[in-house]
Amino acid sequence: MSYLELPRLHFAGRFQADTHTINNVGPYYDNTLFEPRFQRVAELPYHYNGLWNPDGSGSFRLRDVKVTGLTFPNGRFADRPVDDPLLGGRVTDDDQRVSAKMVDLDPDEQMVTEIWGLRVRVLDASGAEAFRAAYDVASIGDLWMRYLTASGTGRPDPGAAYHSVLTDVVWAPKITSPFLRALRKATQPDRLSVKFNVDGVQIDPLDADNVTFGRIVGSIGAFHAGEPEHVVAGRRLNRPDGSRFNPAPAVVDAASRTVFVDLGNSIPTTSRGGPLEEVRPLRLAMIADDGRPQVLAPLTGQGEQFYERRSGIVSAKLSAKQLTGIAERRLAVVDDAEPPAALLAEAEDGTMVAADSSVFRLYPEGKDAVAHATVVATRFGRPAAGLKIALSGGPDSKVDVPESVTTDQSGRARVELIGRDPGNPRSVVDGQVYQVFYGPPDQPDRPYGRLSVRVFDPHSVPAAPTWEADIQPIFQRFANLYPAMNHVFDLSNYNQVVRYGPMIVEKMLAPVQSPGYMPITRDLSPGKRDMIIKWLQTKPQPPVLRIDNVQDLRRVLQQALLLEHAVIPPYLYALFTLKPNRNRDVAEIIRGVVIEEMLHMALVGNILNAVGGTPVIGRPGAVPTYPNRLPAPVLPDLQVRLRRCSVQQVRDVFMAIEQPEFPTINGRRQTGQVIDRNRVAVDKNGRLTVSDAAEMRTLEDWFVQAEYKPQTIGWFYNQIATAISRLDDGTLFTGNPARQVSWPDAPGTLYQVTDKRTALLAIYEIIEQGEGSPTDLDGDNIADPNEFGHYYRFKEIVEGRRLIKKPNGKWAYEGKPVRLNAEDVIPAVDDPDTTLLPPGSAVESQSSLCDKTYTDLLTSMNRTFNGHPEEFTETRGLMYGLQVEAKKLLTMPNREGVSTVAGPAFQSRGLPW
Repeated sequence: MSYLELPRLHFAGRFQADTHTINNVGPYYDNTLFEPRFQRVAELPYHYNGLWNPDGSGSFRLRDVKVTGLTFPNGRFADRPVDDPLLGGRVTDDDQRVSAKMVDLDPDEQMVTEIWGLRVRVLDASGAEAFRAAYDVASIGDLWMRYLTASGTGRPDPGAAYHSVLTDVVWAPKITSPFLRALRKATQPDRLSVKFNVDGVQIDPLDADNVTFGRIVGSIGAFHAGEPEHVVAGRRLNRPDGSRFNPAPAVVDAASRTVFVDLGNSIPTTSRGGPLEEVRPLRLAMIADDGRPQVLAPLTGQGEQFYERRSGIVSAKLSAKQLTGIAERRLAVVDDAEPPAALLAEAEDGTMVAADSSVFRLYPEGKDAVAHATVVATRFGRPAAGLKIALSGGPDSKVDVPESVTTDQSGRARVELIGRDPGNPRSVVDGQVYQVFYGPPDQPDRPYGRLSVRVFDPHSVPAAPTWEADIQPIFQRFANLYPAMNHVFDLSNYNQVVRYGPMIVEKMLAPVQSPGYMPITRDLSPGKRDMIIKWLQTKPQPPVLRIDNVQDLRRVLQQALLLEHAVIPPYLYALFTLKPNRNRDVAEIIRGVVIEEMLHMALVGNILNAVGGTPVIGRPGAVPTYPNRLPAPVLPDLQVRLRRCSVQQVRDVFMAIEQPEFPTINGRRQTGQVIDRNRVAVDKNGRLTVSDAAEMRTLEDWFVQAEYKPQTIGWFYNQIATAISRLDDGTLFTGNPARQVSWPDAPGTLYQVTDKRTALLAIYEIIEQGEGSPTDLDGDNIADPNEFGHYYRFKEIVEGRRLIKKPNGKWAYEGKPVRLNAEDVIPAVDDPDTTLLPPGSAVESQSSLCDKTYTDLLTSMNRTFNGHPEEFTETRGLMYGLQVEAKKLLTMPNREGVSTVAGPAFQSRGLPW
């Protein structure tokens, strides 16, 4: 028995496929190339962005689905509410848990989408629940283009079917529906068979009322033990050449001499999700020995709205002789044309072979490395015993399968799938997808079907995983690809992940097919899942960062390089928005900080080169984007934006970035100068010429003993400094000294780093000038009274006064006025984005030119720090070129009729579209 036989409940209505579409694009999985615009809806034909539904939740929901017809065991059809209490009722979702999810196997295999965690309820016309049941996970099948425009230039509409079983059926205590009593009597007590067809999903985001919604039509029928769960073990009518019909399953009920044919997913439509094409009256036929169809009987049920009312299922009543005649002959569907031509017909040998489940996920370790598929075979509707089926995964497949299997007496064959290490062929996407084809041994080019198998990469769980090295790269990818999750909490934010840690662990330990499983982590391999859980359960606090070897050090220094890069565009944006020759004191302060940040970036580049690393600046690689958090595991709750110069921007963002750090040593707060700079000297190119040994020991001891609040910038640089001290065994500084960059007129010292001494001095330069500057205005121990750190200079803008030393020896913001006149600030737009400007407009063209200049600047910097230090002067020249292009942009309205002007977006595209 199945949904196709009797009794049968029919339903029709709408469903929602709230799929998240960003993860459909493989390159978006690369965190270093991801851009904020990928989380916006597509703006075709200019920008694909996150395609049609980037903010989707992945949910599958039944909406406005009505019980439209009932076919009783005796064949009587009813569709009026007076005929049965179920008619006019609803088929709906569970009301006690979250929505089901639509799950793709992989970004490179989206045509086998599964529905996970669906629970179906059937309500009668009064709203009372008739029964509820769990929908067994099933993948989409018989996918085809159901609607094609006449010109071929419009967007086609795919149609497909889902066939599964409803398990754990809970019936109403009192059943008043005669149909429902008949269904319960006919089926296995806790299971039902269900099949539904879907089409007409609106993917145009401009249709706000209908986007993500489509049409669903289907049937629920009886199920008996031993039947396949996702396949009709009957007869399959295929599409002959020239036919516009899609294949259809059919069954023969010998007791009633009736043939049932499911045309619900077979007839084309006249529009997207619209009426079926008009077809001539259909008839059931038998293919004679000469290959011609012989009409047996009309297919009844093909009346008005037969799709919605009867789920597109038709039937033919045969005589006893006809029933005997089709036992070894092919069935076909024809229309009433003369001579009749087959619109659908069985295979020449009457064989139907299909996998009961065709989607698998393997992990090449332990029990997860093995799965089993069941292949079902029939011949003329009866079990095909002894049928040999060949299997092939291709020469590069990492899925081991037997060369062939043979069906047993029930027409079943079990296929064992064993996954092996795929070798991370796609780098940023875990594992690889393989197709295993099954078919007749003598016709390898004409398989019956395929199994889709994703084999994850093996992942060794570290003894002590950390946020920076192990967890954040994974959660950052999920935060990028599933922005709907960010409405709950930000997966890329350490503080929020730790705060929600118990909930995350609970959801990740739930059955993976449950709707309560953490929805966005179904792409995780078991190894990575176990690592995340282990990290979250670390007591007393999941660790943020650890630098155990030179590879760790290089990776973290690259993050420091990106951190220094990230603060420059917001400072430049504020500087560029100051009108010429206005707000001069403010401009002087910001300009001085920008130049020193360039120095800090250069210092980190020299350290990275010194320890044998390869600095990456610009594309391909990470480029800071805005609004966003800072790179590296620092200040997770600070959002950095590109905004015109204002006291608010300086106070809330710039000063937060440059917040001074006061480390403690042996429980005592440390401030002021650490070493006597008079005992350290360099030449004009930054080469160390004098370094007092005692001063160097003092500096190293200070780094080693200093304790900082985690995830501050001072803490971050202290981690790097102490790692350098710990790892310096005489082989740490292996970099080529010729790659060291010099800057004779730098606003400070650009050390050429060749050993531990110069590396620690470089880090101290960064700390003292800016982030983490240990200055105490209430004390006498000032690190450098002639040059306060960035925080104190920015605060002069906020306080409106210069910082001076008062006669009583205290420092206070009571010096000359530092005025920031808002009227002398260009009204530039917040967080400019070139891709949001009118395509082809003058402002879009100028913004693109500005972005190109910025890209050229990054490319030049990358070249400078990778073997061409002599080109540093040209790199600095590009900085002034960027200012010229930005200033032009700041004279152009960003859109017609607005008061704001455009601003430099500081964008460097990672992908061409």
